[in-house]
Amino acid sequence: MSFEQFSRRMRKRAGNVPREANRVKRQVALAVDQAVVVGTPVDTGTARSNWVVSLGEPSDRIIPPYAPTSKGGIGESANAQGAMAQGEAEIRRSRPEEAIHITNNVEYIEPLNQGHSAQAPAMFVEAAVDAGAQAAKNARINTGRSGR
Repeated sequence: MSFEQFSRRMRKRAGNVPREANRVKRQVALAVDQAVVVGTPVDTGTARSNWVVSLGEPSDRIIPPYAPTSKGGIGESANAQGAMAQGEAEIRRSRPEEAIHITNNVEYIEPLNQGHSAQAPAMFVEAAVDAGAQAAKNARINTGRSGR
């Protein structure tokens, strides 16, 4: 192989890097978002509904529950589905240069994460980040290499 051929091959592979990095970034963000939403304990549905995904800058919003509930029940699943649908839609829109932020601005999210609810173990946010780290470890990067 000549240097010119090698150079063309490397430029082609380099061109795939932003697209592939964005794909992996999306996979990791989706894994974190789903894990943190599902891991959040539910009373009224507000905390679970307020996992908001935004691009570029963290969200400062607090939203009402997608399906207000009292002590779990049928709204629990609707709140999870609403939060995950919002997150997935936003994550799919992300471009390579954009940061993905997953935030929850309810004032009691930290105590919930510290275990102040009997409905979920402490540190569910950290467990969600661990799920994202595992998704990153399992990700396969396509560099355009064929054969070997």
